[in-house]
Amino acid sequence: MIYLTFDTIARVDEIVTDVLAMDLIHSSPEFLAAILAIAGESLDARPVAIRRSVADTSLGETDIEMVVESSGGRSAILIENKVRAPLMDRQFARYRMRGKAGILNGQWHRFKVVLMSPRNYYEALAAEHFSQIDANLSYEVIVDFLSDRPEFAFKRHVFESAIADYRKGYVKSPDTAMMEFYQNYWAVACSESPQLRLIKPDVVGKDGSWIYFPPLYAGNSVRLIHKFKGIGCELAVATRNAEQLAESLGPYLQPDMIVRPTKSMAFVNVKTPAINHILDFETVRGDVLTSLRALERLLEFALDKQVRKLIMAAL
Repeated sequence: MIYLTFDTIARVDEIVTDVLAMDLIHSSPEFLAAILAIAGESLDARPVAIRRSVADTSLGETDIEMVVESSGGRSAILIENKVRAPLMDRQFARYRMRGKAGILNGQWHRFKVVLMSPRNYYEALAAEHFSQIDANLSYEVIVDFLSDRPEFAFKRHVFESAIADYRKGYVKSPDTAMMEFYQNYWAVACSESPQLRLIKPDVVGKDGSWIYFPPLYAGNSVRLIHKFKGIGCELAVATRNAEQLAESLGPYLQPDMIVRPTKSMAFVNVKTPAINHILDFETVRGDVLTSLRALERLLEFALDKQVRKLIMAAL
């Protein structure tokens, strides 16, 4: 057997792996069967439509939309593809909204949300994103599938390069301005709000605009997040009973607290000033302190005996 040697691909864009995955779905019945199995669909289902970069509604864009049909009706497999790009706020929640809209519109009877990405990308997701995903089609699984099929050698090389690209960006590409801001933020949080227990930052990329605090209780289900680009400070609770929890927390909210439920998360938000991390830290120090005070209040709220009881009952 002759093995081809390919040039190194330093950077793989998501459009490339989008197209390669779609080509594999069309050209390889075995790959299609693997996708169906990951999505929990019958292996006798047949594709009736496959589209890329679908933005038919105001609910956002689906990277790959595949509709299959079987004896159980039509199902949509909605695939978000990530090599290295950060997730947008509520990105997978909007996938679920598009899936439900398709059911209401009669496009399909059910749907699954699948993340296609390097395995470590999936494993590093925050709870609010992780909980919205039905399955992960990892690049590593795709590489394993292609490894025994020499006719797909170049496709395998591209996916291997994408994995290496992600690892390089994840491990070796900290953003200088963001790292400096995080270090200053951490120092102030340690001196002014030690009860928040903020962990010293490691590597932070240019899109690291959410500062995560250690879990409060119930494993990783309850934690504080400072989304400093404009959303503000939040108490985040991972729960499938978000609507009921939001309603039950209502009487305990302070005047500037707003509860925001999603399909699998409930957020108690306090709006704080947006912070431009590029500015000299002393310029934004006052806004950081304002945010830390808000986080302290959210911590006290979460630890209130009755509030904690309501949260634990919703988990």
